[in-house]
Amino acid sequence: MSFDASTLFAGLVFSTIGGSVWMYGKRQQSMRPMLLGAALVGVPFLLDGLPLWLSGAALTALVFFPR
Repeated sequence: MSFDASTLFAGLVFSTIGGSVWMYGKRQQSMRPMLLGAALVGVPFLLDGLPLWLSGAALTALVFFPR
C-alpha cells in the first residue's frame, strides 16, 4: 500500500461521507444506510489508488440512488 496524498485525501473524503451516512441510518433505524456507511468507512483500509476512488464513488452513488 502506498500512502500518497491522493490516497489520504480519498480516505478522508469517503470516511467522512461513510460516517455521516452511518449516523443517518442509525437515526432512521434503516439497515441499508448503516451498511453502506460502514462499507465507506472500511474501504480506505483495504484499497488504495484508483480502486479506492472507483469503489468509493460507486458506494456513494448507491447512497443517493437507492434502487
